[in-house]
Amino acid sequence: MKNNRDIRVILKRMKKMNKSLFINTILIVAVSLFSVFSATYQKTYGFFYRELVWTGIGLGVYLVFSFFNYRNYAKYSKVIYLFNIVLLVSVFIFGETRLGAQRWIPLGPINLQPSEFSKLFIVLTLSELLTNKYKNNFRGMKHIVLSGLHIVPIFLLIAKQPDLGTSLVLIFLYCILIFIHGIDWKSIFIIAGAGAAFVPVSYFFLLKDYQKQRILTFLNPEADMLGSGWNVIQSMIAVGSGGMMGKGFFQGTQSKLRFLPESHTDFIGAVFLEETGFMGGLLLLALYLALIIQIARIGSTSSDTYGKLVCYGIASIIFFHAVVNIGMIMGVMPVTGLPLLLMSYGGSSFLFTFMMLGIVQSVKIYKD
Repeated sequence: MKNNRDIRVILKRMKKMNKSLFINTILIVAVSLFSVFSATYQKTYGFFYRELVWTGIGLGVYLVFSFFNYRNYAKYSKVIYLFNIVLLVSVFIFGETRLGAQRWIPLGPINLQPSEFSKLFIVLTLSELLTNKYKNNFRGMKHIVLSGLHIVPIFLLIAKQPDLGTSLVLIFLYCILIFIHGIDWKSIFIIAGAGAAFVPVSYFFLLKDYQKQRILTFLNPEADMLGSGWNVIQSMIAVGSGGMMGKGFFQGTQSKLRFLPESHTDFIGAVFLEETGFMGGLLLLALYLALIIQIARIGSTSSDTYGKLVCYGIASIIFFHAVVNIGMIMGVMPVTGLPLLLMSYGGSSFLFTFMMLGIVQSVKIYKD
């Protein structure tokens, strides 16, 4: 009897899920699987098989987080925040250094990237802070500074790795959440002015040499075509050569002939656009736009402020990743190392994204 009751509860919750959000997610993952296979099959099938495994695990994670009441994250926000810090600190103790960055913790056959999950943890904890401490009285620079202190330790630990892309995500995420929660226009203009003033300061005093080089390469990639500008130029060639309808699946030359490094990770979008062209690009943009709108709609109909902020925070993460990554492969934004979520190959990225989308479904399921 108990088993039958449990099954009925699960089926009831599944009926409450947003089916469009789930279908949209599966469509993007399907595009990713085709693109990763196309980019790597001539070299190895390993990346494709591993992504299949991560997809299966990710779907399991998606369901688990969908059926777990999202309000519990607010109850244990302090524990989540502390866990976030411990996880990021552990990178400097157990982490592995690659290409001058210490971001990964080796766990047997897999490598965990804590900075990916830290973005979600910040959404969960900052949303709780804004909901319960500030409620409807979030006004003025005092509250901006005090609430901003919440992300400072996380920001500094991630910047120390260094991980410029994730650091920028945190800033964008914070701005979106305080805007959605409610902030006066005077404070908005002050933040905008402070941000504009901070840009040159960060360039000259905070950025590493390779990060400065990425910005210079973005401004003039032809200055070092065989060096720092190589990836961007090859990506632009791939995107441009796709034309209107593309060259067809498995027909792209930039990845096949290995002109395009990291074709299955950061530049997976370039592989897809070369093979499907402008029309394929429109389809991909439509899928991401629909995904973001669906998440925002679930947030806007949430029964509480916490669920609303969590959904908008998750939507802003996906939006920022998509804009920066797509801008990067088209040469209109500098290389930051941010993956195209659900598209780029990577276990940590996949699990983190499925966790986020599962929590969004939880907001929908536990609305009443």
